[in-house]
Amino acid sequence: MPPPFRRRTTKKEPRRSPWPTAALEERIEEIMDRVQKAGDNHVERAAALEEYLTLACAHEGETWFDAGAWSEDLADSYLALGRVDDAVRTISSATRSGYAEGAEMLCELAEKLMRSGHEPQARPLWQQARAGYPDDVWIYVQAGIGYGDIGDHAGALEWLTTGLELALRTGDPESALEQLRPLRASCLSALGRPSDEIQERAAQGEQGNTGKR
Repeated sequence: MPPPFRRRTTKKEPRRSPWPTAALEERIEEIMDRVQKAGDNHVERAAALEEYLTLACAHEGETWFDAGAWSEDLADSYLALGRVDDAVRTISSATRSGYAEGAEMLCELAEKLMRSGHEPQARPLWQQARAGYPDDVWIYVQAGIGYGDIGDHAGALEWLTTGLELALRTGDPESALEQLRPLRASCLSALGRPSDEIQERAAQGEQGNTGKR
């Protein structure tokens, strides 16, 4: 069994902003009260969060809104309601607006969609992550795991091969080879293919990284 997925992320320091006016602060608190009271009632929860994110959009860049986290929460409510396209739109929009942790949010929703049988809807999220963050090796790890888990070993192999090539080309600063190599080996085995040259280079690179520790 391949090792568990690990992603390394770097938090960005938020921009300092003036505290909201009393009226705006009161409105934010009222919306958050509605979110809390809604609990698992996703219809009410989604309605309150839609209002919150509309407000956040009107005050873009202000640190007293946590639009990234609440976008994820709204997407989860949409998924619970079967509104898959709305969940995809919410996360895609949040990422493009700079609210999100970039590729991480896209990949997390894509994973959830894959697990629930919505690979076609997950596909544009993987592609958006790849296009926006081509040098983030963890995108390829996560996509490879996702496609492998649904039995699409050819799709998984494509993602893992690209990730392996990226890690080798950049000297594997994220130490991703230790996950990429066994994951890719599993895909080759599932497809009835032998190990190849890139697997051998990955093994050598992984040994080199081990020697540096």
